[in-house]
Amino acid sequence: MKRLNIAALIAFLSTSILAPTGALAASVWKVTDGEFTVYFGGTIHILKAENLPLPPQFHAAYAAADKLVFETDIEGAQTPESQQKMLSQMVLTDGTTLQTRLNDKTYAALKMHMDSKGVPIANFHPLKPSMVAITITMMEYQANGFDQDGVDQIFAGKAKADGKPIEWFESLQDQLDFIVNIGGDDDNAMINYTLNEIQTLPALIDDMLSSWTDGDVEKLNKTVVEPMEQLSPEIYASLIIQRNNNWMPKIMEMLKDKPTELVLVGAAHLAGKDSIFAKLEARGYKIEKVN
Repeated sequence: MKRLNIAALIAFLSTSILAPTGALAASVWKVTDGEFTVYFGGTIHILKAENLPLPPQFHAAYAAADKLVFETDIEGAQTPESQQKMLSQMVLTDGTTLQTRLNDKTYAALKMHMDSKGVPIANFHPLKPSMVAITITMMEYQANGFDQDGVDQIFAGKAKADGKPIEWFESLQDQLDFIVNIGGDDDNAMINYTLNEIQTLPALIDDMLSSWTDGDVEKLNKTVVEPMEQLSPEIYASLIIQRNNNWMPKIMEMLKDKPTELVLVGAAHLAGKDSIFAKLEARGYKIEKVN
């Protein structure tokens, strides 16, 4: 298996770029076609308390929007039924356990890591290795202070309270299918790489947050998007190319009618040669940063 950057993927999946706020610039843009406008915000899915309040550009775009569009159904993901469905697809159902899926060396390394966190590894025995990789990475984010609702949750709640319509590009099942199959078939390689990767998580966060706070899509492309494509082209194709292509028809419809939308998606979807912005620029739309 190619080296899959689990930490970077978490930052861009809607169930995740991480950054302190308060900068002069922000990852908010305005796309126009004559009299029609769509705002885009590169989202942060988990935050530190010190990151709040969000930059004013997000609130300005929200105030100007008649409707919000997310990657997936944020509110629906929180229902007990959805939570139970997600859990059912994260567990092993073929008679194996995490211990039997891993070789002795990998299992020992994982156990040592979990022991250092004071968490019994037996708690993870029923989980698919891909979910273990994601879970231990999320634990590191939380250990580094990322324990607040992110941009998506904040504005989904605000829109509901204000009575603004909410739509989304893909179903919860679409996102869950991607998450549970992340990393391919080499369980040992995935766990070992994730254990190594989380040791450098603070530096990775620094790289991502600097590009996000500046709304610098070129830097974001160089530091996150291009490495993702090089290290795991299959994941890049399904996470970025396929989903952007799937979303474009709806975005094009938004730019043909009067209601103004605010589209909130992971910032990786807005950077690079296969990005939403690249596709819109190729069609002649005007894209400008909200200052």
